[in-house]
Amino acid sequence: MKKKDGSVWWASASAHFYRDKNGKILGVEGITRDITELKTANQALKESEERFRLAFRTLPDAINLNRLSDGVFIDINDGFTDLTGYSRKEVIGKKSIDINIWKDPDDRKRLIDGLMRTGHVKKLEAQFVRKNGDIGIGHMSARILHINDEDVIQSITKDVTERKQAEKSLKESEERLRLITDNMDDVITQTDAQIKVVFGSPSLERVLGYRSCEMIGKPAIDFIHPDDIERVLKEATEARQNHALSVLLQYRWRHANGTFVWVESSTRLLYDEHGFSKGAIFGTRDISDRIQAEKEKEALEKQLMQAQKFEALGRLSGGVAHDLNNLLSPILGYSELLLDDFAANDQRKEKIEQINKAGSRARDLVRQLLAFSRRQTLEFKPLNINNVLTDFGKLLQRTIREDIKLSICLSPLMKPIMADIGQVEQVIMNLSVNASDAMPGGGKLTIETAIAELDENYASTHPVVNPGEYVMLSFSDTGHGMDEGTRLKIFEPFFSTKGKQGTGLGLATVYGIVKQHKGNIWVYSELGKGTIFKVYLPITEKLPADASIGKKVNSNLKGHETILLVEDDKQVRDLAHEILIKNGYKVFQAQNGKDALKVCELNEDSIDLLLTDVVMPEMNGKELFSILRKKHPNMKVVYMSGYTENVISHHGVLDEGLQFIQKPFTVYNLTAKLRATLTK
Repeated sequence: MKKKDGSVWWASASAHFYRDKNGKILGVEGITRDITELKTANQALKESEERFRLAFRTLPDAINLNRLSDGVFIDINDGFTDLTGYSRKEVIGKKSIDINIWKDPDDRKRLIDGLMRTGHVKKLEAQFVRKNGDIGIGHMSARILHINDEDVIQSITKDVTERKQAEKSLKESEERLRLITDNMDDVITQTDAQIKVVFGSPSLERVLGYRSCEMIGKPAIDFIHPDDIERVLKEATEARQNHALSVLLQYRWRHANGTFVWVESSTRLLYDEHGFSKGAIFGTRDISDRIQAEKEKEALEKQLMQAQKFEALGRLSGGVAHDLNNLLSPILGYSELLLDDFAANDQRKEKIEQINKAGSRARDLVRQLLAFSRRQTLEFKPLNINNVLTDFGKLLQRTIREDIKLSICLSPLMKPIMADIGQVEQVIMNLSVNASDAMPGGGKLTIETAIAELDENYASTHPVVNPGEYVMLSFSDTGHGMDEGTRLKIFEPFFSTKGKQGTGLGLATVYGIVKQHKGNIWVYSELGKGTIFKVYLPITEKLPADASIGKKVNSNLKGHETILLVEDDKQVRDLAHEILIKNGYKVFQAQNGKDALKVCELNEDSIDLLLTDVVMPEMNGKELFSILRKKHPNMKVVYMSGYTENVISHHGVLDEGLQFIQKPFTVYNLTAKLRATLTK
């Protein structure tokens, strides 16, 4: 068969006539199944048995290979196990008779006889017994292949049980049709040539609230929603002009209580002996639930498509960010070292400062990419979001413009969340700044917290949500709002409505942070009516630590200890080596894990700290530390990486107790991290 675009597809069809009460043929009803994949698979099998082996495991139809000599199963695919319920272990090495898979043994005989006569069998219909005892119907196609110096029967079975049952049900339904019509729940109405109602079934009152006498004699269009009348009349008129016997109409019918109900009318058009209209009979049913389900399905599909698109963009962004971090490390590090070498009045110093500033901006962009791709390394701790907002609110007041009124409403009943405080503050800042930019003429920004229970019903309409209890963080502004097209793209990286003033990464960063915290974010907006962002973060049973306990800052960043530096990128390794030497450390260096083990074997000195890249070929940093710790039990470790690939973290969340520094690092960040680790 040909599609509209000219492409060809294979179909398997069964059909029958349907007639009126006088036996007159009115039309044809049938069932058509797309069997293009089966035809394609058979053709590919003829062309290449090797290609068949590659496709063997993944084809949805049941495929099995049996020795011709004794009928023993040599191999089966996943489709066979899905069809029969038997595992490979239960089948391989046995005969089909041994597992009693044939409902009628004569079917097996017909298969073998056909193969012996022609070497192949097509669409042999047979009943088979599943492992659980259920009976199924299959269409078997088989041929004899020569594999590994022996003749093998290759069989492909398509499960047609449902189709057969559907055909049987269709025949039975025709038998029951008259009885059902007399007792059906749908509304039956009839109109004359002037489209006036002349009959209404008893179900009319139950479904639509009218008694038959209230509709008879009135134009049917009086009960149709004004916005649907023109379309319904056009569809009905076109059907009559084409002398169609029936037409399916969907429209809103005015209920007796004044509301409108979505209905579907299967309409039989009536003609007199001259072909002129003499009215119609309508079989009408309430499809409000179906319309609602279709809307929900469309919304779910949009959510899934958006999630898949973000996942793909995230993988791309994460890979780019990893490479850029290694490139930025020497730019930032060496420029910082050069600044220390030049005198304060050296004219070259300003140029190097510009290089350092550009590198810092690039580093910030990379971190935003890592945040969006959920590959940044985070340190989760129990937090009270109310406390975070209380402390951070002072900074927000200074950040947003004076013509915007900031209102923070905190729920008195608040539960803790597991989060990285810096990233939560980043979410608050980005959403607040975004709201501020949406109100160029001033307005009001309201930040609220609450506890929200997202149940199974909510999760069923939001496929990325896990049911449970969440902390809800809401940002409401009175800005200009956005249309649906903008709303669907708002979290995409580099999408901006601010022109050259925006990077397009602010909301993408928010999205990545929320997702890495196993949360969700939703946007509600209309043009001219403002915008609401709602962030949901899962609660935890752990209690927040005492905020009054602070960390002492070590002002002396120089050291004398022995450090083993392991980094596969030469520029980053040379930079780190120079920083460490300048700050008084004794340094051994290696480019990978194996080299590091050799360095330790050749040197008897005790190693105080291992500074290692996380992701390296053959042996990662964590594996290296585990080996070295046996020889140097007191050795400490600091990991460094652009992203950790879950080696020392789970989905970007740092394993508890580990010391980590993010690339690209500054001289201060590296030396401060080392002193803090060594003095613990």
